[in-house]
Amino acid sequence: MMRPAEDGNLPGEPERDPAPTVTARQHLGLMLKVGVIGFGGGSALIPVMEKEIVGPGRLSENEFVQDTVIANITPGALPVKLAALAGVRFGRSRTALAGAFAVAIPGAVGTVAFLALFAQLGPGAIRSVEFASLGITAFIIYLLAHYVGKVLLPNGKVQRSAVIIAALAFLASGAGDAIELAGVMVGLSFELRPPELTALGLVLVSLAAISVASMIQYFSARRSPRSDAAPGANRTGPPPGNGAAAAVRTVLLFSSLAGLAVAAGLLIPGSGLVGFQALVLTSTLTSFGGGEAYVGVADGFFVASGLIESTVFYGQIVPVANALPGPILVKVAAGTAFVLGGSLGWVFAAVAFILTVASCSAVAVGVLSGYDRARNSLLIRNISTFILPVICGLLASTALSMLLSNVRIAGEAGVPGLITVPVSVLLAAAVPTIRRRVRIPDIALIVIFAGLTLLGLTLAA
Repeated sequence: MMRPAEDGNLPGEPERDPAPTVTARQHLGLMLKVGVIGFGGGSALIPVMEKEIVGPGRLSENEFVQDTVIANITPGALPVKLAALAGVRFGRSRTALAGAFAVAIPGAVGTVAFLALFAQLGPGAIRSVEFASLGITAFIIYLLAHYVGKVLLPNGKVQRSAVIIAALAFLASGAGDAIELAGVMVGLSFELRPPELTALGLVLVSLAAISVASMIQYFSARRSPRSDAAPGANRTGPPPGNGAAAAVRTVLLFSSLAGLAVAAGLLIPGSGLVGFQALVLTSTLTSFGGGEAYVGVADGFFVASGLIESTVFYGQIVPVANALPGPILVKVAAGTAFVLGGSLGWVFAAVAFILTVASCSAVAVGVLSGYDRARNSLLIRNISTFILPVICGLLASTALSMLLSNVRIAGEAGVPGLITVPVSVLLAAAVPTIRRRVRIPDIALIVIFAGLTLLGLTLAA
């Protein structure tokens, strides 16, 4: 729910959470932290983002759920959209701007820097980052498991309906990875790969099912002789405030930045920047389903069209982007722009970075303004109730995908999956125990885990 312009409750209105007190500088710092430790991208960063932006003086659980829904049904990089949406709820356009760019900049800069030094460093540097990423992935898997447990087992009580929904969502999106991982554990390769839904497909199917159920509930209530009003007619909660206006201002700000990036292309005649900008913008706004999906979209726009060689795209850009933290979409777009830009590579990369972040943020925040007006409807309330178990199933699929990625990386060092999977799980399971016994910041724990896997795989190789 968007915050009203003034604090205080109306007569008879339930008590509301205090307004957020996060400043633009604080939000920037929080999102920079996520951008540095955010390995896995996309859905894997949902619990990481929640840890940083949900709590007293920040967002409520309901607000974060709404933002997660919006981020999943709009195009572009999910972490960028979550950061922008949180910034709007914190009250200022500049806060949304700071968060959206902060969460993406570490990975984008790292990708471009690695590509710039690729000839000197060689593939060994990428391999070292990949080896270290196994330890970081283990920490992210712990966060995923913690988030899922909090939703499905609140206060230690199993929510049966939520568990069933999560299980169905997992089977719909991750059955193939589950079969592949089972094969890894028993030393076999199963050919069976059942049809799966992408993250976007899963969310859209779930929203359609919730919509149908809401319609049935609505008309059933209207036919009931004891019902004097349609469901949701007696509404509680804060009245609409100036949140929609803030969202509109933020949309205009992000759109203006995208326009300035386009204008930059006009100042460099003959560079081909304007045409490239059109491709970056179109590819971003047609990318649904997370960073992995954008790799396929980018292939169609840049590789299939002959702009860039597939060996460069899949042999340099994609491996570097996958080995570094942050949203994959932004990293791949910036890396592709750098390679295509030649002597103007840094300019192309900067333009691509601004376009991807600004365009997907503008769309997501625009949807938020409409979501705010409809937040008390029966449909929106049902979405807020039932979408979380679906997200939990998606996160379970993400965790399996990350484990399989660990298996492939460790396999390059000669370490079998039968060792990699248990070690990854044990590291993840050790996090809560370490936290209870030792007062250690998460970032220090992540560095330790990364160092352990880097050392171990380097010695094994």
